[in-house]
Amino acid sequence: MKRKIIYTIITFLILTTSINAQHAIGSWQNYLSYHNVIRTAPAGNLIYAVGNGDLFSYDKEDESIQCYWKNNLLTDTDISYIAYQREYKTLIVVYSNANIDLIVNDKEVYNLPDYMNKNMTQNKTVNHISFAKEYAYLSTDFGIVVLNLKKKEINNAYILNKKINACAVDDNKIYAASTNGLLTGLLTDNLLDINNWKNVSNTVYSFISMFNDELIGNITSSGVYIINRQNYSYSQLTGGNFNYMQVCNDKLLAGNENSLAIIDNINKIHYLNHGLKAPYIFYENGIYWAAGKENGLMGLTYNETKNTLEVKVSSILPDSPKRNLPNYMKFEGERLFITGGGNTNNNHPGTIMMFENNTWSNFQEEGISEKTGVSYSNISSIAQDPTDDRHHFASSVTQGLYEFYDYEFINHYTYDNSPLEVATPITNPDYYKNFVRINGLTYDNDNNLWMLNCEAEHPIHVLKPDKKWVNLHYPEVTNITSFEHIFFDQRGWLWATATGIIDKTGIFCLNTNGTLEDNTDDHHKLMKSFINQDGTKLDYITYCMAIDKEGAIWVGTNHGPLLFSNPSKFFDENFYCTQIKVPRNDGTNLADFLLSNDIIKTIAIDGANRKWIGTNSNGVYLISPDGLETIHHFTVDNSPLLSNSISYITIHPRTGEVFIGTSLGLVSYQSDATEAGENFSDNVYAYPNPVKPDYTGVITVTGLVRDSDVKITNVNGKLIYSGTSVGGQFTWNGLNSQGDRVPSGIYFVLAADQDGKQSVATKILIVK
Repeated sequence: MKRKIIYTIITFLILTTSINAQHAIGSWQNYLSYHNVIRTAPAGNLIYAVGNGDLFSYDKEDESIQCYWKNNLLTDTDISYIAYQREYKTLIVVYSNANIDLIVNDKEVYNLPDYMNKNMTQNKTVNHISFAKEYAYLSTDFGIVVLNLKKKEINNAYILNKKINACAVDDNKIYAASTNGLLTGLLTDNLLDINNWKNVSNTVYSFISMFNDELIGNITSSGVYIINRQNYSYSQLTGGNFNYMQVCNDKLLAGNENSLAIIDNINKIHYLNHGLKAPYIFYENGIYWAAGKENGLMGLTYNETKNTLEVKVSSILPDSPKRNLPNYMKFEGERLFITGGGNTNNNHPGTIMMFENNTWSNFQEEGISEKTGVSYSNISSIAQDPTDDRHHFASSVTQGLYEFYDYEFINHYTYDNSPLEVATPITNPDYYKNFVRINGLTYDNDNNLWMLNCEAEHPIHVLKPDKKWVNLHYPEVTNITSFEHIFFDQRGWLWATATGIIDKTGIFCLNTNGTLEDNTDDHHKLMKSFINQDGTKLDYITYCMAIDKEGAIWVGTNHGPLLFSNPSKFFDENFYCTQIKVPRNDGTNLADFLLSNDIIKTIAIDGANRKWIGTNSNGVYLISPDGLETIHHFTVDNSPLLSNSISYITIHPRTGEVFIGTSLGLVSYQSDATEAGENFSDNVYAYPNPVKPDYTGVITVTGLVRDSDVKITNVNGKLIYSGTSVGGQFTWNGLNSQGDRVPSGIYFVLAADQDGKQSVATKILIVK
């Protein structure tokens, strides 16, 4: 009997652990881009690298890659500079906002926020970092900031009122290469007093360093020079147009993307053209570690006989998004598609990324511009063919419509080979192909591809399955500057958002009455201003829309959300919207309009009909189904959110993972709500399962119908816990009604729908 029980439990463990890949409820994930590697910093066994403002490391021994982000060793986001000091085993990480981290021994982080928090009018950009003894010298746009690595603190800040490109230190002086010439200061003087600094030369050096007891300077477009520290004359070591110069242990390197000067000493210099497109190379222990941009981190060796760099290790890159541009996102089944374009105020490279099975891939980019004759940029939306998941269309807000098959480019539709139209303000034919402004790609139930043509006489085009075009003209939306965010409601009505200045913004609705090619029976309306429930006229700018589980439409504006509780009445003259009033509950009987001080950029509806609302500068809100309760408000100050500027939110329908696009990249939050099916899934399961002794989080049951009644019992049938699912998901903290952790054993989960007509059961194994 015991043998049978053990076998049953082992089988149960094998079956359940194979499906427990979801994240814990309430956990955060980062999906940062580590491509475009532009800087490296060897640190003993680890090689640090920065790509797209994010940090990762490569372990030379086991060849593993480790990614770092905010709340995972780092304290902030968007890295602008790194440098490593060997004696104190300290990696200095400088962020674009001037925050500074010291990472010691690859695991201890010390945050130095004082420089970031210092109230000053000068630009705080760090241009270079050099080391002398226990000090790090940060050359900035206004002077020099000195860090004490031994004490892990900011030691001094020398305000020189000049941009300092780099500085170097010998036993007596600091040498500061400014955009106005070379400055010096005696270490024994009070260098906080700007009068104790001397301008000793008008020569502008882009970099200076101490090397082999010589002061070395680089003059842009000229070369590397030895600087006489007595009279500040200089003599050339090697010519070249170098973008960086760095002392690397016993060598001095100077280079640009395609060439490198290796200076062993002033009498031994190797110059080579490597053609690697590597903007930065650092040398350590026989290996040249190159920042290879899109080729990732590379390890190279120097063949002196051939005078070439030979690749030893290449393409070291974490699996990650190609770019931190999550400006539009949508799920097609298990696949998340992301496009990197937005409005015409930003010119982003053509970007379509896909995330599936925890792996990132990209649609073709190279060669498209050569085939089309125009820049491939600003991809604003994507639509997957309902009949073929390998077939996709992508819109550009500047260059028309692109077609892909198996992620490879096959067609480009623009003004001269399709009905798509050039933006009406453009009259110069030389610019026509760069102003075909398409957005909002969406398929309807008849497999017609709909798209919006901004600033055009025919603002809506439809590409039918037979490749025939239908071009729709509605006077109220011709010449709309920014037209986006199409969806179809349960009636088949089209809804779209017009975003822009007051007289060109609003919500557009179209009812074709099922006759796509007959416009005579169409109902259409652009609502530029709104009337709320109190009869107040609202001249708001609209940004986004979402339809909830009850068929209501939520509209994001520059003064919070508006609710169309009965959108079927949209065409009525007395149609009004609701501005949700949230009671203050302070005894005054007063209420405030929901999020009226926030610009709402994106809204997503989860499986429990709750609203995830992304704002322009105030993070993310999770709002109850009726809008009266704020369940969560996530910002950079209380969560791993990368930025308070939110571009897009979408939700994985099966897992409930909420993907949040920000101005600095993509993160996700594991919600407790999933999409609920009409029937219980054949794959109802709990995770984690088994629940191990060291686990203290919630246990999740997923695959349920909406608002399921859930009961948890022990093997004797005693009720341990009960509740109602959130969408298709239910969570339990592993405690009984007395608040005690339940003992080891198997627990049964019994779930039924609200009518009691459907039920399902599963099991949880708890090991205490």
